[in-house]
Amino acid sequence: EEDKIDLTLPSKKRHRGTKHPLTMVREEIEDLFVSMGYDVVDGPEVDSDMNCFEMLNLPKSHPARDAQDSFYITEEMLLRPHTSSMQVRSMLENVEKKPFKLICPGKTYRRDDDDATHSHQFSQIEGLVVGENISLSDLKGTLELFAKKMFGKDREIRFRASYFPFTEPSYEVDVSCFSCGQKGCNICKGTGWIEILGCGMVHPNVLRNCGFDPEKYQGFA
Repeated sequence: EEDKIDLTLPSKKRHRGTKHPLTMVREEIEDLFVSMGYDVVDGPEVDSDMNCFEMLNLPKSHPARDAQDSFYITEEMLLRPHTSSMQVRSMLENVEKKPFKLICPGKTYRRDDDDATHSHQFSQIEGLVVGENISLSDLKGTLELFAKKMFGKDREIRFRASYFPFTEPSYEVDVSCFSCGQKGCNICKGTGWIEILGCGMVHPNVLRNCGFDPEKYQGFA
């Protein structure tokens, strides 16, 4: 009788945690791109120099390949400095070389000093579309939709010419400041714009390295 348990008693309330803000943002972005027909893929956080750099048209002399900028484990293996390594893996795994759309969210690692805008470990989401007759207007339309969904329907974006070894042409993309309405504040450093991503048309060398004919296929990342 002393050991008897009264099953009619109410249970003790469990205090559960909540989702991390980064997880919430990641899931919101995933839902948006899945609704546009994209696949969500995952890949290893430890990858080869070949996948992280060589196949992405980054030569041996590129500063990103220096041990002072990336976390090398061996001469050939490192913590991935970007989720762009999934461009290579996805295109190589696409044996039939069919058109595709994907995003790859995940953690990345770089030898940066931690401050308000830098971290040695941060999250990144790679987007890649490869197919026939893919143009810069497809990229711009996708990013406009993304910006309005994530930052508000009144947001505008602007493209600034830039350089990345794996895209040509390449662009930095800014979104209009949500705080000051482009009047200038400390969040946007007085410019009215906040940089959110880099992008461009997939470089023909990257397509060729991964078995796609650049004369037939184009892509944006």
